[in-house]
Amino acid sequence: MRNKNILSGVFLGNLLFCVSIFASVPVPDAARPGFDTIDPESMKAILTFLAADELEGRDTGHRGLDIAAKFLESQYRLIGLTPAPGQSSMLQSFLIRESRLDTLTNLAIVGPRKKSSAPYALFKDFVALAHLSGDRLIEAPVVFAGFGFTSEEEGYNDFKGLKTAGKILLVFSGTPQFSDSAGIKQFSIAPATFREGRNKAAIAKDAGAAALVIVNDRFLSRNEALTRRWLNRTSVKLVDDSDDLPLLYVTTRLADSLLESNGWTCERLRAKILAKQSSQSFELKKTHLAIDLKVHAETKSTQNVVAYLEGCDPVLKEEVVAFGAHYDHVGVDGSGDVFNGADDDGSGTTGMLEIARAFAKNFERPRRSLLFVSHTGEEKGLLGSRYYTDHPLVPLTNTVAQLNMDMIGRNDSNSVYIIGSDFLSSELHQVSLAANAIVGMNFDYTFNDKTDPNRFYYRSDHYNYARHGIPIVFYFSGVHEDYHKVTDTVDKINFDKMARIARLVYLTGWNVANREARPKVDHNFTDEP
Repeated sequence: MRNKNILSGVFLGNLLFCVSIFASVPVPDAARPGFDTIDPESMKAILTFLAADELEGRDTGHRGLDIAAKFLESQYRLIGLTPAPGQSSMLQSFLIRESRLDTLTNLAIVGPRKKSSAPYALFKDFVALAHLSGDRLIEAPVVFAGFGFTSEEEGYNDFKGLKTAGKILLVFSGTPQFSDSAGIKQFSIAPATFREGRNKAAIAKDAGAAALVIVNDRFLSRNEALTRRWLNRTSVKLVDDSDDLPLLYVTTRLADSLLESNGWTCERLRAKILAKQSSQSFELKKTHLAIDLKVHAETKSTQNVVAYLEGCDPVLKEEVVAFGAHYDHVGVDGSGDVFNGADDDGSGTTGMLEIARAFAKNFERPRRSLLFVSHTGEEKGLLGSRYYTDHPLVPLTNTVAQLNMDMIGRNDSNSVYIIGSDFLSSELHQVSLAANAIVGMNFDYTFNDKTDPNRFYYRSDHYNYARHGIPIVFYFSGVHEDYHKVTDTVDKINFDKMARIARLVYLTGWNVANREARPKVDHNFTDEP
């Protein structure tokens, strides 16, 4: 009993010490009315609507998301916000294209005298990844391009001497790597990475290829039912985006059938490359590939919701502090189960609406104007934020910072992951810390790393602002067992935590909006590694 009392006394002393620190940094008087207005019960009411079954998982381009957009617009108008300057509506509409690969897609090897093999089986012998605006039939010569890799430093070039324009490129999975041990140069092949297909497809597209074929048995060895479900998902892009380069993964067995007329097998080619420590690329003679891609494509309309609160300073009000969250989720699956997306990102959307209400409650508006952007299409590849930053309603040169909330309602009740606050602006990072001196949350910088394998910095809407040189802070409470599952529901949300994060973002925004100078950009933006 005595030891327990001693520990309790120590804990109480530390708690009072922490409280005294935070109590010594008061909320600015002008910001106090709004700060006190942020209410967990209010947030619960909003999120209960946004994450209801009736909104059908808020899928981009679908009815449930459109209902959510109109709800958000009505709520912003009720609290006194307006459309962005020069706009009559808060809905920034744009077109997207949905596409889905049909199971009738097939592939055949065309040999001498145009004799074709029997079609190979989708999902068993090959899979195809392509976002296309319609069907595509490709019949072209095949060029074996090693690993589809070049390195000027090491003098390695899989494309040297190859004529690739209009050809189908056949490459191995994996990447050559070089090391030096005791003065002896070592050559090996690193396994495929998460981004391998996209990286190699970009190189192949720049080389003018008609398609890219990667030999990768592991990709096709997974459970066929799971592969079918994954590839049958609808992919979505902005309607003005160009078609992807068709990308196929094939089995070694299929690749060997293609190579045999040239006297090679995959095993022998890999062995030769390793032995020679150099590329062994060549154009295949006598054989072509015929790839018949069947694609269902449909154009739809969707929208960001953009609300504006004018600042009070006659000069600084031309600048804005942007707040962001994505209000879309992943919809309904084939069996009719609704993915409500309460945390992802109903929580951030709710937090942003509550922050807007807090600013509107203040008797004194901040000096700079505020912009609240509910992005659509985040789950489809950050589409809404890319569209907004490519078609801004307030010039990006006048956007001084962007504060993004994505999944802020789960996990440790007093902890929040802070990502990117110091990537572009040391000053914004200090503003973030100053706001937290009042709120007192535990800042976790575990994922504040551009090389973090989870890649969270690249996976939410703030990224599209950062690529334009706008300082950002990303607030994130972490993934959990319900991430992208039908079990991400309102009953599991910690609304007290959501309210604390909303107060933190509110105070950070207040500080940025009232500073004499915008946060200085003292670091350069770097793209994805």
